[in-house]
Amino acid sequence: MQRTLLTLLFLMWTAIGTVFGDVYRIREGDTLLIAIIGQPEYTQTVQVREDGMMSYFSGELHVAGKTADEISRRIRDVLVSENLVSNPVIMVSPVPQENGIFVGGAVKTPGRYVISPKTDIGLYRAITLAGGTVENADVQQVQLIRANARLKTAPTEEKGIDARLKTAPTEEKGTDARLKTAPTAETETEMQPGTESTEGRVETYDISINQPYRDVRVNVRDLVFVMPLSVVDVQGQVQVPGKLFIRGKISIAEALARAGGLTAEADIGALVKVNRDGTLAELSVTEQFWKPTTNGKTTIQNGQSLLLSDGDVLFVPNAFKIEPIYVIGYVRNPGAQRVREPRTLAQAIALAGGFEETADRKNVTLHRRDGTSLKHPFTASSGTEAILLYPGDTLEIDKRFQLNWGLVSTFVSTASVLTTLIITLLTR
Repeated sequence: MQRTLLTLLFLMWTAIGTVFGDVYRIREGDTLLIAIIGQPEYTQTVQVREDGMMSYFSGELHVAGKTADEISRRIRDVLVSENLVSNPVIMVSPVPQENGIFVGGAVKTPGRYVISPKTDIGLYRAITLAGGTVENADVQQVQLIRANARLKTAPTEEKGIDARLKTAPTEEKGTDARLKTAPTAETETEMQPGTESTEGRVETYDISINQPYRDVRVNVRDLVFVMPLSVVDVQGQVQVPGKLFIRGKISIAEALARAGGLTAEADIGALVKVNRDGTLAELSVTEQFWKPTTNGKTTIQNGQSLLLSDGDVLFVPNAFKIEPIYVIGYVRNPGAQRVREPRTLAQAIALAGGFEETADRKNVTLHRRDGTSLKHPFTASSGTEAILLYPGDTLEIDKRFQLNWGLVSTFVSTASVLTTLIITLLTR
């Protein structure tokens, strides 16, 4: 049966190789079937990496841009030089792949979605295929990156994964203007005479509900990327506490304004800023702190800019009352701990006198004021510090699991006696 299948495969390869062997050139991302007739142990399916290389029996071969026949000869040389197969009959064939588009960023189910290679779909439908946008999606910054785009981008002042792409606007004006990067020399050489190239281009669209519908077509292998917004949290004595979605950074004054402003009980002289890494900073400011200085930035006394960035929390305490947080369970002084600002897990446990000897020091349970509960690992790292207790929250410390050695000893003794009794009865 196996020999019959290999024979059929060989005949198929002969027909396909005659037509495509010297025509199609392998690209990055292609999947190749490598079969050695009569040597099934050397048959593999490999993928061409982004660097144009593929791995075959611990060897590295550069295959991007080569035909299947050229790769077959390379593999033959490797097998013969390594004395693995003396006279191999080699078949290399690209594995047909379904065509699709890619949708990523701030969508519910990012991934690759198959569409017909002879058609395209609209931008709105492409996002719908990915489950729609998530809460922090920037629907005014939806990027459509055409297939084979090679982008030259200038990094923003912020480095790392959150850096935005800087693109140059085209001559079209308005909110719907497309943004276009300059094509590289590589892209220009791929343009065929008499055709309109869309390669090397990034288009940005505003699909917010106040914008009219635009029929933007997404082609096979295009990438739709919905930019995510940064998230900051404003809590405490503001009119509308909760999350704010922003681009980049936001001033504390603007954050308070977007949270509806301060309540009558707010203490602006003791604002607490919790940075994303869990560090806390108390900001003592005056009622005029929102006014810009000569450089256009609001500052506090030490000259630090009053800005919030992704992951930061701003807490506005109450000026007239001290509210409790509760630490219960296996701590030295369980009960209410009166505070005026949020506390980290470590600070709350310290206020309660620290862990008891039998406390579970690895996991704690946090009961929020709204009734939700969260089991969280406890460590001394900054990751734990980023979890905060607000007035009204409860932190519960459980007892760690301990073996009852007295009970274990009793069980072992009983088992030993029963074993001896059974052996005695069986040997009579």
